[in-house]
Amino acid sequence: LAHHVFGLLSHSAMPTAPTPGTKAGPVQIHSAFWYAVCIAVVGLIFMLVSTSARPRANENEDQSISALAPLVVTWVAISGGLTWVNKLIFAPEAHGGFGFPYVTLLMLWHMFLAVVFSNIIRFVAPQLMPAAAKNQVTFRMYIKNIAPVGVCLAGSLILSNAAYIFISVGYIQMVKSCTSSIVYVVAVLVGHEVFNIRCGASLFLICSGVAAASFGELDFNIVGFGLQLSATFVEAVRLIILKALVSSNGIQLDALSGLYYYAPTCLVAILLPFSLHVDGAIPWDKLWVLRPVLLASALIAFALHLTILVFLKHASSTTYAATGILKDVILIASTSVYYSHPVTSLQVLGYCASLVGLNLFNRAKEMNQIAKQKAKELAAESAPILRKGKDQV
Repeated sequence: LAHHVFGLLSHSAMPTAPTPGTKAGPVQIHSAFWYAVCIAVVGLIFMLVSTSARPRANENEDQSISALAPLVVTWVAISGGLTWVNKLIFAPEAHGGFGFPYVTLLMLWHMFLAVVFSNIIRFVAPQLMPAAAKNQVTFRMYIKNIAPVGVCLAGSLILSNAAYIFISVGYIQMVKSCTSSIVYVVAVLVGHEVFNIRCGASLFLICSGVAAASFGELDFNIVGFGLQLSATFVEAVRLIILKALVSSNGIQLDALSGLYYYAPTCLVAILLPFSLHVDGAIPWDKLWVLRPVLLASALIAFALHLTILVFLKHASSTTYAATGILKDVILIASTSVYYSHPVTSLQVLGYCASLVGLNLFNRAKEMNQIAKQKAKELAAESAPILRKGKDQV
């Protein structure tokens, strides 16, 4: 059964007899399967939009994973599915992929579809985009505050997806576990955070785990590692800029309004490397053959934005992070089986160490926030209720 499913996903293990799928040279596509995936994802998008429009039935914002089981399964399937599909697109045909490693073109297509769908939602269901519906963002505000974030997002998308060409999916998930540590380090360097010894010890454990996973990687590639690390750094810069803009200018963008403004910026930013042909000459005939797969990839990418929006509406960031770990474990296991890329014991040990360090880091951050809140409360209690005036003795 698993062999048959993997055969549907890619062109490997397909019969040589004529099939309804599309053919172009050695690549064979099960068009019916991929169009069925597209129809299912479109139905999911409509369901997510209607779910977002409805008020919460449960006022508890931090529901357990078991209470959110359908949403957890949906998010894991969509997020993991996007990684699977993109890896299949980039992977060589000899390794069970489609041999189409044109990252900027795929990201350009993703952003184009995101612009189309976000504008449709903007006019069909404006209540889902309060900031965009009220036109709170002026052109000057867009250029000054939103454009830098959108450019960083474009860079992060291109670099992180390019890494899939050189290194395995499982190893990428391991490297991504150090994202929070890089965000923290950059924030400390620019003065947005104050260094804490507990956070520092946690970061050391996370980096040690990633280093162990790197040493245990059988097919380590310095280019892929550099691309993924650069993508993580750019993503850290994006998050810090976004936090600084929100705190200093009071810009409050909901998730869909943010996508509504960021997607066109990303589209324009990706046009630059695309126009420079950084991916090389694009085989347009092969692109046409892969149209159902590329359409499915873009639809899944947009559905992922909506799934995250609905997920965070019903769960806390802690629950979101826990399900992210579950998704990473499933991705590591499934891709290592499909691509016959074993995970070494040193990598398992390193990944577990990174997860422990990540948990300790989150706890240290929470303790810092609690300490700051208590300090503010004590300062407020010790402050005089009335200031002494000039006429008072």
